[in-house]
Amino acid sequence: MSSVTAILPVYNGRKFVRGAVESVLAQTLPPCELIVIDDGSTDGSVDALDGLTAPFPIRVLRQENAGQSTARNLAARQATGDYLAFLDQDDRWHPQHLELLVAPLEAEAANGWAYSDFDEIDLGGNVVTLAFLHAHGVRHPKRTIYECVASDLMVLPSASVLRRTAFEAVAGFDEQLCGYEDDDLFVRMFRAGWGHAFVDRPLVRFRIHTNGSSSSARFIESRLRYASKLAAILPDDPRMRRYYVPEAIAPRFFLTSLDDYVRACSAYEWEEARLALRVVNHFAALRRRSLRLRLKLAWIQHPRLFRTLLAINDRLPYRLRFIRNPTLTLR
Repeated sequence: MSSVTAILPVYNGRKFVRGAVESVLAQTLPPCELIVIDDGSTDGSVDALDGLTAPFPIRVLRQENAGQSTARNLAARQATGDYLAFLDQDDRWHPQHLELLVAPLEAEAANGWAYSDFDEIDLGGNVVTLAFLHAHGVRHPKRTIYECVASDLMVLPSASVLRRTAFEAVAGFDEQLCGYEDDDLFVRMFRAGWGHAFVDRPLVRFRIHTNGSSSSARFIESRLRYASKLAAILPDDPRMRRYYVPEAIAPRFFLTSLDDYVRACSAYEWEEARLALRVVNHFAALRRRSLRLRLKLAWIQHPRLFRTLLAINDRLPYRLRFIRNPTLTLR
């Protein structure tokens, strides 16, 4: 059987990183090595691994803080395994993670990526959702590029094993993205013709963080950059009636940005709300125009007034509400 390099990027993750490494040590198919890449931590993250012993080498690399994609790519360049298995510092693999995800790559040389469902846990490690993809009706595997770009893929690096030659063929993660880099990599591998295999069972525990923000300026910049990349590689094809930007890409990011806007208004975060609103309007301009869309845009243009209207709407009996879209409600 081919060898697997486990890759664990770390940034100020001292609280979780030892648990992540222990889940690597518990694998029924051990990796040939574990590369821990410290992305400029200031909390002594790697020191949390003192005293751990493993039946395979644990290599520690360090870089100035440059982001998770850069850290993953650096570790991948140093890897010796035929397959790459990425694990985020706050996630944990189930014991059969590597064994079950390597199998479809070994069975079919055309497969570049194998991935699985995942369990969702909170900051304390308590279960929130079992088999998240199944529970939320997220369909896998994907068979068309339209399916890949019309909504979040929810293909987690922590729930994946990649063929190293496939990863290298598409030049790894886009280091300019801080958000959507996972989707971007999958789309590029899909477009390049690499197959993918979905294992329909949870093989990782994915930790959610309530303090994360998809409305931060850096994340929004990444959203705009990724949307532009998609628009560039997927021009409309009227002959085949494929209109990727107005019917898939723009609606997807419009709704995501609108949700960010509602959340920011709910929290009285007016600067974040104004930033999110600009992005909402950007993607609205790329969608197919309709009277309903124009009406929706008209009444969200002033954040403070919008929040007041939402508060009034939420207090009305459901049948009397002037808008019933669950996306437009106070969180």
